Amino acid sequence: MRSGLAAGLMGIGGIFMSFGAVIVVLALFARQGGETRQQLPAMTTLAMGALVGGAVLFGAGYLLGRVGRNSDQSDGDRSTA
Repeated sequence: MRSGLAAGLMGIGGIFMSFGAVIVVLALFARQGGETRQQLPAMTTLAMGALVGGAVLFGAGYLLGRVGRNSDQSDGDRSTA
């Protein structure tokens, strides 16, 4: 159960980070165009939110998966002793 949740969090976090990276690239191209300059603050805010949110979810999934592996190993050690 815990490993599935960890994998889900890491997957969703990766999707958010990828989405944020795409928005950063689009904002860089939009900076050169004259008609989309008004939307740059909104684009950068959304990009940073997606990147930070994705990193938090990915990190939480990684740490949750790591805790799950450590507890599984310690459970196995106790049962053999």
